[in-house]
Amino acid sequence: MKALNRFSWCGTMVLLALSTGCSNGQSLSEKYPTQWKTCNALFGAKNMESLQSVLDSSDLKFSNSALSVDQLKKGLTQEAIDPYDELRGFKEYETCGLSGNGRFTAMARWAADSLKSVQTNTERWQRATADVYVADPSGVGGDIDLVFRCAIKGAGRQAQVLLEARVSAPDSPRVSAAFHQQLAVKLARTLRDELSCTNKPDIPHGLEVDG
Repeated sequence: MKALNRFSWCGTMVLLALSTGCSNGQSLSEKYPTQWKTCNALFGAKNMESLQSVLDSSDLKFSNSALSVDQLKKGLTQEAIDPYDELRGFKEYETCGLSGNGRFTAMARWAADSLKSVQTNTERWQRATADVYVADPSGVGGDIDLVFRCAIKGAGRQAQVLLEARVSAPDSPRVSAAFHQQLAVKLARTLRDELSCTNKPDIPHGLEVDG
């Protein structure tokens, strides 16, 4: 199986000013204040500037519903603490979505797969660290899907210990595989820190995996 290569954090991209305008004259931060704040918090302001420059168009907009970081944290934490509802399953949270000259989406959720199934399904999942597994994106343009162990304080009988972060490949030929991976890693590391995973999972800066 083809392994994901360690990426470089270098490379130049055209940055978009924070005052990026929408078609009605409002900036993105004015028109979508919650989405703007959440995406910047989860991915970092510089990454979001680069992403916006790639997707820039006259109708650039956030496509996801308003979801604050606090709402995301509370939702994921409550799901970990509450008894698992087999009929409902785990909720998928769309953390960030942008559309313009291409589309970008990212999500977070408690993984449907158990730790055991991930460890044994080596055709799909590759181990990056003792805590992190990465799904093979299956070719250029595939989503980056990774899971990592995240124990929540107060969740004595936590139904699932694997937190999943998935980042779509931004639909633009100007987006490099390195930048795509950078976005996925940043999301996972931010989620780990925001949720204060008590097991302190080791999420590497790169996605080099065990062969």
